[in-house]
Amino acid sequence: MPTRIGVVDTGVDREHPSFRRRKPKGIGVRREGDAYHYEPDFNDLDGHGTAIAVRIQSFCSQARIRAVRIAQQEENCVAVRVQEQALAMGIQWCVDQGIRIVNVSYSITEAAEGGFLWRACHDAHRNGAILVAAYRNGELGPVYPAAFSSVIGVRRRADLKPGQVSVLDEENLDLYAWGTSNSIACAQVSAMVGRIHTVDERYGLEEVFAFLREVAVP
Repeated sequence: MPTRIGVVDTGVDREHPSFRRRKPKGIGVRREGDAYHYEPDFNDLDGHGTAIAVRIQSFCSQARIRAVRIAQQEENCVAVRVQEQALAMGIQWCVDQGIRIVNVSYSITEAAEGGFLWRACHDAHRNGAILVAAYRNGELGPVYPAAFSSVIGVRRRADLKPGQVSVLDEENLDLYAWGTSNSIACAQVSAMVGRIHTVDERYGLEEVFAFLREVAVP
């Protein structure tokens, strides 16, 4: 059974060879001054989002990618740090579209309860969506949305093999996974959740994490 997986990232290249059979659909979030709005263009500005989408597609062949570009094109570069509102809008769009699995590689260091991002993640969980978010490479402190208890947070662990996960923090729903970076590890977990949903899409966050915990290695 096909399952849609949202990729909130730098966009996706629809012409990548991995998407020859099924072209991703999506949307972009654009900043104009202090305001943000949605736009139809979601072409990848950096290549990171495409790499994540390809990894998900390769590990979950039934995945239907739905891209949300939240990276911003600055005058001379692509902004890799986004504001909370853009990140929240990317997640909220996926929830509004009924997408049940959302992969997020972006993060912020502070997110107040009741703020843009907290509300978006709370709404996602309330509507049955499963958020899988990467921690920042090399940063041990909490970042959001990965550190929220309603989100599966992911870090890479070098000794794991492709397809393997290990429990990092059961109470906070955090996992280790194989990957060359936290983002790739996160993509693998999103793909694993996608494969679970191809069997039974009714599984929610708690059921999915329980299954991943059962197959986890030490």
